[in-house]
Amino acid sequence: MSNKNYTMIHYHIPQDLDDPEQPNAYTIQLNIKDITYTDILKTFPIKGQFDFKFLYQHQKENFWLDIKSNATPLPIVNKHIHVRAERVLKPQETPPIQIVQPLQQSQPVQQQQNDLMQF
Repeated sequence: MSNKNYTMIHYHIPQDLDDPEQPNAYTIQLNIKDITYTDILKTFPIKGQFDFKFLYQHQKENFWLDIKSNATPLPIVNKHIHVRAERVLKPQETPPIQIVQPLQQSQPVQQQQNDLMQF
C-alpha cells in the first residue's frame, strides 16, 4: 500500500450557479499543507480561464482571498482548501454593447399626427 497523501480540493464556479454550500471536488496528490496556487493552476479540472479566490477564516469570519503568489501555501478551513473559481471572459466572449440613440424628429409629434389625419 502507498503512503502518498491525497488532498480533496473543494470548488465552486459562481457563473455556473454552483452552490458554495455543496461544492464540487477533486483530489491532488499532495499533503494539504504543501499545496500552492501553482498546484491549483496546474490541476484544476475544468478547462478555461479562471480567477481563483481561496476561503480564509479569521475569528470565525470567512473571507475570499485573491492569492497570486505561486509559492504561497493556501489557507485551510475545516481541514479543506476551498476555491471560488470565477470564469474570465475573453474579449470576443463579451456581449457587444449597443448604443441606442433617440430618433431625431424633423417635426413635432403633434404636427406629424395632424398630417396623418388630413385627407
